[in-house]
Amino acid sequence: MGAIPAGCTESVVRSWQLTRGILVLAVALLVSVGCASSRPDPPEPTAEPTAEPTPISTPTPTRTPVAPTATIPAPTERPTPEATPELGPYDGDLVSMRIPSLGVEAPIEPIGLVEGRNQLDVPEWYNIGWYHIYDKPGFGTSSLYSAHKDYWPNKKGPFYALTELQAGDQIVVVMDDGREYVYEVFFQRRYTREDIPMYDLIWPHKARNPELLRPEDEEWITLYTCGGDFVERTEGGAGYYLHRDVVIGRLVETIPPPAVGTLEGDQR
Repeated sequence: MGAIPAGCTESVVRSWQLTRGILVLAVALLVSVGCASSRPDPPEPTAEPTAEPTPISTPTPTRTPVAPTATIPAPTERPTPEATPELGPYDGDLVSMRIPSLGVEAPIEPIGLVEGRNQLDVPEWYNIGWYHIYDKPGFGTSSLYSAHKDYWPNKKGPFYALTELQAGDQIVVVMDDGREYVYEVFFQRRYTREDIPMYDLIWPHKARNPELLRPEDEEWITLYTCGGDFVERTEGGAGYYLHRDVVIGRLVETIPPPAVGTLEGDQR
């Protein structure tokens, strides 16, 4: 059986069937490569820059001073600037996602495969699902997320307006220590549910489609949901979408975590 993406269960609101060939290959490859996770070692911190010494001038003494000489203060040394620490990969929990241009801010729920089935799980209708069986943000690879477009009878999911994202719009993933990974959208596409290239979306570093091949020096985020044509199972009732909407962004900034306590707080 193929995988059913978020927001698409036929019994509740949306159904998702991926082609047998793609996910059988994806799961087989997942087992063989240990979830295709490649987490680089944290980069070595750069050396702290040293301020250049300021020369101190010494007045030349005169043999017959006419008047008392004023004291010449020693030049004030310039403080050595502190180096900005480079943030290495962080193996903490994902907390939330913001999509500012859509006014979206929603909790992130770790999800994977439905137990005992070759089927992608779905998050709660109000959450954004992160597939923890694949890679985590901040490790220089790619991370995969899904969420509902809507939920019967009248609820809007976090990815309701995903197709309105434009190139340059931001997607922000917030971690449990407060750091933020900021991505910029550069790709959007609608596929039929039979043709969505799940293999390329899960493992873009070895994508078959050159358009979806991730460069080694980039980190990507991939969002997808249901969309397009809707088929009602009963008149005015629940049903399913025939298409899948995909958005991809590349990491452009990592915002360091804020101070999480004071000395007094640490001594408690």
